[in-house]
Amino acid sequence: MIRALVMTHGQIGTELVKVVEMILGPIEGLDAMSNHGLSGDDLRVEAAAWIGSDPGLVDESNPLDPPVLIFVDDFGGSCGTAAQFCCAQCPGAAIVAGVNLAMLLGFVTWREDNDLDELVRQIVQKGRESIVRLGM
Repeated sequence: MIRALVMTHGQIGTELVKVVEMILGPIEGLDAMSNHGLSGDDLRVEAAAWIGSDPGLVDESNPLDPPVLIFVDDFGGSCGTAAQFCCAQCPGAAIVAGVNLAMLLGFVTWREDNDLDELVRQIVQKGRESIVRLGM
């Protein structure tokens, strides 16, 4: 089962995960982490601990198992930077920026039936499709 971490500024990720669980019930393997009060180094340490593997020990012959997907709120922010640092050399890890509720619902719905690459493709497409102008 592919696991996911929602890393965000403040409590955005925590609230998104709560809403997903209000809609679908408790979700195993979907967690949230805030950058609030953490230095960049602290955030990287916590993300690496969540991944559960020393990124320096993960390579093509030893990919992450189970795979992990990290959602971040903002490309280039501290959460995105920490995720990139932790996953840069990790086969079996992916990062998606711009997390929204539709993406997380898609993750939970599709993660059992897809490999990591296909899941990420579907989630990015769903995220884009969910951004629309209403009322016109």
